[in-house]
Order: sequence, then structure tokens, then C-alpha cells
Amino acid sequence: MNRYAQIALDQHRRHRPLEHSRIENPTRFFTEIGDQIQADVTAHRDQVLGPPRPGETIEDYRIRSHQALRAAEELVLADHPLLQPETETGSDRDDPSLTRSLRTLATINTTIHNAP
Repeated sequence: MNRYAQIALDQHRRHRPLEHSRIENPTRFFTEIGDQIQADVTAHRDQVLGPPRPGETIEDYRIRSHQALRAAEELVLADHPLLQPETETGSDRDDPSLTRSLRTLATINTTIHNAP
């Protein structure tokens, strides 16, 4: 189980107890979820990072890669349905506009930090 699986498991257990109690094999379920989150984070990181810039040092690229990873994690984790709290109505999302706003803020943050 990777760290994303552990985050999802802990969050789900704490904030979606009713739904969590219905999962037959939590270890397998959250291992698969963690692998998918990892793939999504990696894809978003690669998209944000892009290729090395002309004249960019390996160290600068490494720093930008780390920043892109953090931004990708924010986007993916903020938007993942299992990481949303359980609501009284049973809806998966309390406020979709909040998720969009968080995604926009993360993109702005990445743009500011990656500006030449």
C-alpha cells in the first residue's frame, strides 16, 4: 500500500465511516486506489513540468519537478471522490465549486512559481 492509499484509507475511515464499513476488503481496495492516485499524480506532474527549459540546470529542473509534484498532488487529492467527506444526503460532493476553486488556485500557484 503506497502513501496515497494510506491517505485515502485514513481519510475515508475518518470522514466516510458508513461507506467505509461497507468495503469488503479495504486493503485491496485502497491499494488499487493508491495506485490509481499515483498514476494520476504522475501524469499531472509530467504535464505541468514539461521538458527541461533551454539553459536549465539539472538542479533547477529537479526543483521544478518537486514543485510540479506538489501541485499535482494538491489537484488530484483535492478532486478525488473518496477523499471527500460523507454528507447527510449521501452526495459525493459538498461543493463542486470549491473543488474547481482549489484546482484554479493550485494552477495559479504553479504558474507563479514556474515563471522565468
